[in-house]
Amino acid sequence: MLRRLLSRRARAEPPTPPAQSTGQLDNPELEAIVGGIVARGDWHDGRVRLVVEVGTGGGEGSTVAIHRPLTAADCSFELIGYEGDAGLAAQAARHWSDDGDVRVVNEYFMHREDLDRAVKPHIAPDDRDVYLPEFEAVAAKENFLATTPPGPIDLLLIDSVRYTHLAILRAAAPWLRPETVVVMEDDIPGYGELAIVETELELRDVVRHELEAHPWPVVEFRLGS
Repeated sequence: MLRRLLSRRARAEPPTPPAQSTGQLDNPELEAIVGGIVARGDWHDGRVRLVVEVGTGGGEGSTVAIHRPLTAADCSFELIGYEGDAGLAAQAARHWSDDGDVRVVNEYFMHREDLDRAVKPHIAPDDRDVYLPEFEAVAAKENFLATTPPGPIDLLLIDSVRYTHLAILRAAAPWLRPETVVVMEDDIPGYGELAIVETELELRDVVRHELEAHPWPVVEFRLGS
């Protein structure tokens, strides 16, 4: 789900406030990325693969682009989508209610304390007056990560609010393995979520994907050993 606040450095108009969107990252290029991960990872070994999406939104965007190649590959999987906004999570749950392979969790996939430790310190100066109030509002919420993944994550897709990706990876750490593939948006002009993540985590096998039908690239990587 793409709920982003546009950087003033990137656009002349004032930053867009947090938007409640059904998600915009349903495109064939993301689908192809997921399909390639499945093919290279030999997901037909009979094991149920765990796919976690952080930022599911209304469930009709990136969730669809993830689900489609998993289904086409005829592999066994469980797809869990985390969405902190109650209205969007309810919308996503309704959308996927008839699919037993998909579960939606109305929680922010991070720990509250990491807003101060891993989110706010990285906000660019020109964005602080817009993003700090947003994150203060989130800090007052009660639905931080409590429903944990049921096992090691095979594929983690992060499509969340700008500046939160490092905090999400921190929260996911107990369920990440050397073979876990992470795919995330890299959408801060002149700065980048990847640069923030690399201030703390060692990454390997980093691949940058430019999406023709989407304004921001995504990056694919594994965590270093």
